[in-house]
Amino acid sequence: MLATEGYCVKCKAKRQMKGETQVIMKNGRPATRGTCSVCGTKMFKIGGGPSKSITKGKTKAKAKPKAKPKAKPKAKPKAKRR
Repeated sequence: MLATEGYCVKCKAKRQMKGETQVIMKNGRPATRGTCSVCGTKMFKIGGGPSKSITKGKTKAKAKPKAKPKAKPKAKPKAKRR
């Protein structure tokens, strides 16, 4: 038990998480998932990554290849007013 504190949306207050687990989101960032100790609502806290002994999944996001910049269309000349 890590005794993590997070914001409960249902209680509208900071509460202790019960049954929290360390997770890694799709983008590679760490997060904590658990339930509110008072009302039992699911809670999710981004950040505060796992300790070095606890690692689940990948710890670093894959580097995406850089996309080539798109060519800008040429500006059309404005019509002259008379």
